[in-house]
Amino acid sequence: MIEAVARLRAALRSGVQAAARDGDGWRADTTAEQVLWACWSALQLAEPWRRSALAGGASGARADQHLDSVVALFAAAESFTERLPGAGPQAFVDQILAQDVPADSLVAAAPTDHVLTLTTPAGAAGRQWRVVAVSGLQEGVWPDLRLRGSLLGSEELVDVVAGRDGTVQAAQRAVRDDETRLLHVAVSRATERLLVTAVSSDDEQPSAYLELIDPRDDEHPRPVAHLPRPMSLGGIVAELRQQCLHVDPEVRGAAADRLALLARAGVAAADPATWWPLRALSDDRPVVPDEGPVRVSPSQLEGFAECSLRWLLLSRGGDAAAKPTAALGTLVHEIAAELGDADAATYQAELDRRFDELGLPPDTFATRHQRRRAEQMLERLATYTTTLQQAGWQLVGHELDARFDVGRAQVRARVDRLERDDEGHLRVVDLKTAGTPPADTTIASNAQLAAYQVAVEEGAFDELVGRARSGGAALLQLGTKAKSHKVQHQPPVAAADDPRWAHDLLTETAEQMGGAAFGARVGPHCRYCQVKSSCPLRATEDE
Repeated sequence: MIEAVARLRAALRSGVQAAARDGDGWRADTTAEQVLWACWSALQLAEPWRRSALAGGASGARADQHLDSVVALFAAAESFTERLPGAGPQAFVDQILAQDVPADSLVAAAPTDHVLTLTTPAGAAGRQWRVVAVSGLQEGVWPDLRLRGSLLGSEELVDVVAGRDGTVQAAQRAVRDDETRLLHVAVSRATERLLVTAVSSDDEQPSAYLELIDPRDDEHPRPVAHLPRPMSLGGIVAELRQQCLHVDPEVRGAAADRLALLARAGVAAADPATWWPLRALSDDRPVVPDEGPVRVSPSQLEGFAECSLRWLLLSRGGDAAAKPTAALGTLVHEIAAELGDADAATYQAELDRRFDELGLPPDTFATRHQRRRAEQMLERLATYTTTLQQAGWQLVGHELDARFDVGRAQVRARVDRLERDDEGHLRVVDLKTAGTPPADTTIASNAQLAAYQVAVEEGAFDELVGRARSGGAALLQLGTKAKSHKVQHQPPVAAADDPRWAHDLLTETAEQMGGAAFGARVGPHCRYCQVKSSCPLRATEDE
């Protein structure tokens, strides 16, 4: 031990002498290599370690590793000096201490076969593997639609010189195209199997690209792996709190005992005093105070009746990003609104011009499928417009704003089509692009169509066509799998047994929308609910 300490003292003295002071500081021309060599020479370990390494055995292996480490240290010092000639020994020490992994290694590189390759989509271009895993296909990450650009905006100058569209919308389309191409590169590298993963949780949602790679429906859901609780203190507390709601009293009692033990040990999350559900209600005021007016949209009436809590969460920012199928329906609505009644060729020409706005990857099966769906929907719309007069109706206007008040309800809507029959009665027609229409037996009580009829009765369109009565309302189904369109007509509400039922529905809905309590309801809508993770009935439903 004394000999080792003496060698260490000699090494430190030699290092200080190699970097002798010049005035108030170290010599400016001293390098890290010079100090290291002085220390190493003073230790006098080179020859003993060499003999031990050549002798072999366990001690020889350790000596060999020691020598490799010394050589790697000198190589790092040499590289540091070449990159930063003016930096001294202290800067080299700071760099080594800041490293989480070594910058270089003397160990031979591993073979390229039978290994896992971790790379980016750009790095995977031109290469192939038997199995490829694309992980983290999350919304907001892929596609990442943040606009890119240089500091001086040279790409905008290039757009001007080249005569290209330099608007923000064009830049966003370009970014989406780039992201789509990168995705195509990533998913096309596999020769046998492709694995794509995404996380669905309270904080993250899968990317819309997942629908392009693996379209699914309610009958064929995607496989989901439910992860066990994390092996952490927070995970244990969360699981014990869940067990406190178990139907078995013994399980509840055991979970409460363990939580009490953790609380006594200082775990704050285990103390019931910190649990939000056990605290008193902080605010019981209604959403719309003082009996004020409540904004009501006819398209939200059905959803509110199904589950008022879901309506509240979605209307306050909980809605998810639109899927590609929803974007396709929006495009069809826009074309119908801009062109009005037209023939199939005119609709087709506009679709050719605007289809790229969807940002779908070019020439893929999914893109061709979406394109054909759009063509079919517009063909059905053209057929409907040509047969409209034969059915006794004519178009009055499209994309019209409807505004009227019923009780506290301030109804604001935009109707797709307003039509009039030979007797002057008005009918609101709502275009639907979904694949599954509602049952015909539910149309007579459809709240959205009834609200449109109230709009006519309350004079929402009097400035356009004069005073008129409602001739009913209708859903024009364009997205069905049938060869032709389908019109689902709702009879006039004035002819119902209770002619005021639609008015009363709007009044009652407005009172509930402006209230302070919103209940959760379990039903078929739970299968596609976007906010089910915030539902207090979800645990009961899962059980």
